[in-house]
Amino acid sequence: MDFPEAIRTMLAGKNVRRGRMVLFDFASGPLGVWQGFGTLQTKDGRVWYGVGQLGSISGVAQAINGSAPELRFTLSGVDETFAAKAKAEAAEYYNRSVTVFSQYFDEDWQCLDLPFAESWALMRKLTPAAEMQDDGKMRTITISGETPFATKKRPRFAYLGDRDQQMRHRGDKAAERIQGIDNQLVTFPDF
Repeated sequence: MDFPEAIRTMLAGKNVRRGRMVLFDFASGPLGVWQGFGTLQTKDGRVWYGVGQLGSISGVAQAINGSAPELRFTLSGVDETFAAKAKAEAAEYYNRSVTVFSQYFDEDWQCLDLPFAESWALMRKLTPAAEMQDDGKMRTITISGETPFATKKRPRFAYLGDRDQQMRHRGDKAAERIQGIDNQLVTFPDF
């Protein structure tokens, strides 16, 4: 059998580590960061810049009950290049994709296999901030992203409701009992 490197390493009794990486697809070009230290080149040739303990990712979760969680990335101590992207016009980031990847490493933090995408969102809000530290200014950037399944501006039942269905296909009765079905128990089959 042909197992991925990460599984072969585990079967050999060695430790396998996992790290998160984030790819921001800015209009001026993509920028990848990872939660380690230094520069990392993955097996697909992409270069990722380490943020170490200066970054955090929240909101990477499975969508439950139709909710679409917001992804939030906070990076502290970012360099001038990244801070300039935050100060740029909204066209630089708004509605551009941000993808969260996982990467497996061996005990010596060498890449095993290719990174794989966990989740993605569209960048909506990018907020720069600067804090005064003892040795100077530290830049902090918060990026909020919505999954494409977030529909905050659509009315309830807008995807499949009788009124919407009638507007699309007059006389169709496929959705006439959809509204209110979320609080009903439907037994199927009922024989």
